Amino acid sequence: MSETRLPAQRRPTTDPTEEHMHPQPGSDGKGRAAPDGAPDSALDSAALDAAAACYLRLGVGRTTAADIARSAGISRATLYRRHGSHEAIFLAVLTRESEAMAEAANEHLADVTDPAERILEGMMFAIREIRSRPVHAAVFGGDSAAWAAGQAIREEALRRIGEAGLRPLVAPALADGTLSEDGGADLVDWILRILISYAAVPGDGGRRPDEVRRQLADWFLPAFERMTAVAPASAPSARVRH
Repeated sequence: MSETRLPAQRRPTTDPTEEHMHPQPGSDGKGRAAPDGAPDSALDSAALDAAAACYLRLGVGRTTAADIARSAGISRATLYRRHGSHEAIFLAVLTRESEAMAEAANEHLADVTDPAERILEGMMFAIREIRSRPVHAAVFGGDSAAWAAGQAIREEALRRIGEAGLRPLVAPALADGTLSEDGGADLVDWILRILISYAAVPGDGGRRPDEVRRQLADWFLPAFERMTAVAPASAPSARVRH
């Protein structure tokens, strides 16, 4: 079997270290169980740094596990032992970059308290950052954009990041019962899909920020406000559960 490679046009390789197998999560790359022990954060960080550098240099789809291991200065067996699979490495890199972006968003939105304004400004910030941050741009702007989008939308870590940012905005609606927990999860899913679609398919030449803002304000915000508006205490029958 050939080495796991993320979807894209294949590049030729003559690297004699290429292993023709697909190590499974929890293995050392040779079918043996990985030893127990605390994660080596420095080793993991170096591997993710190397993966990010390879994505920028080679493209997401053309990067192999051997490329990442070579760049990190470790064996591919060690790489697989630490991270389980090439796809897991990709998602770990994307999650790390998204956590950094979320921290930047919190700083950017520190003075914005109105829920509707905060969600709009937060989405605009995320769209700008996805397009301008090198790793995000490489992930969602290259030949493997569709594959990357599919991986991202299913990644639980990204959903947790989204939920952490959204929950304070919908807490009153959740407490009131206007918005159910399932409805909140649906809202996070919808927001992620919107952000990824703008990032992966920006349109002819990329839509201008004012066009994106208008679309979100005209179509997304009314739905968001309806889903999260706390019904008056005197009219419980008017509540809409999602």
